[in-house]
Amino acid sequence: MRAAYITGYGDNSVVSYGEVGDPVPGADEALLEVRAAGANPVEVAMRQGLFHAAFPFTFPQVMGYDVAGVVVSAPPGGAFKAGDEVYARLPNRRPGAYAERAAAPLNLLAHKPRTLSFEEAASLPTVALTTWQAFVERARLKAGESILIQAGAGGVGAFAIQLAKHLGAYVVATGGPDSQTFMAGLGADRTIDYTTESFEAAGPFDVVYDGVCGPLTERGIDTLREGGRYVGLVRTADAQSYREIGFPPPVAEQASAAVRPFIERAAARKAEFHGPLTRPDGAQLAEIAALIDTGAIRASVSAVYGLDQLAAAYQILAGRHTRGKLVIVP
Repeated sequence: MRAAYITGYGDNSVVSYGEVGDPVPGADEALLEVRAAGANPVEVAMRQGLFHAAFPFTFPQVMGYDVAGVVVSAPPGGAFKAGDEVYARLPNRRPGAYAERAAAPLNLLAHKPRTLSFEEAASLPTVALTTWQAFVERARLKAGESILIQAGAGGVGAFAIQLAKHLGAYVVATGGPDSQTFMAGLGADRTIDYTTESFEAAGPFDVVYDGVCGPLTERGIDTLREGGRYVGLVRTADAQSYREIGFPPPVAEQASAAVRPFIERAAARKAEFHGPLTRPDGAQLAEIAALIDTGAIRASVSAVYGLDQLAAAYQILAGRHTRGKLVIVP
């Protein structure tokens, strides 16, 4: 089958395209005909080898975690059968969505939202699960609370604005000058042009959902109310976050050392600091699909690439200025 893969850790020169062997599904897995796959910024870091201690690859490694497609075969008597339209977030240790076929564990599968195309469905698993777990499990976002969403026009931010509004929050979203109308259209109550405005003026906030981090991390923490919750998405994982996505405990402790000052800074304000969490979960994707089919949330796809264009997609993702999601089709 045709696939996009990496030949080792490194820059875009390790990205390749060609023929590889078909996946062989295990006893608790379904074989999928891939119709579309979503691309995520974290893959750039994984291509560079930044997570190799926790998720070592064998090469050539087919990349891609977010998949939408049609079941080719599945164990009999289960929830899925040949012909079902499904979507999933593949395991952290085993990507493989950028190919004509992929094997997916049954517990990570969900039926695709009926109202979405395959491209739209493929754009969602990682951003949807990341945000769902952040809002429901970490931040415990409640109706009537205020939330600051940094990078509101990106793939995660666009989903986050809509989910926060569905949960009844007052949403403030930041983005560039060309993103203001887009974010307002997603439901943001107030939009902030980060090139001319300070987000602190709109605070304080009950929750900060930060898709930028870096120099904004401390500023975001400082805008929290007492009892507030900060969730960072870019290299801000605490030890709990690393353990929950599969890092061995010693690696998790070492990798999280840099965020301890942020945890202490939040605690001094009687607030909480949380890192990102993206746990593949078919049951949650089923809940999300049901919500999408009510019309409460829509997908946002900014561009579609072929398998042979993965390097170009990674180049754009590395710039971290996308609006919506990039999708790869076989």
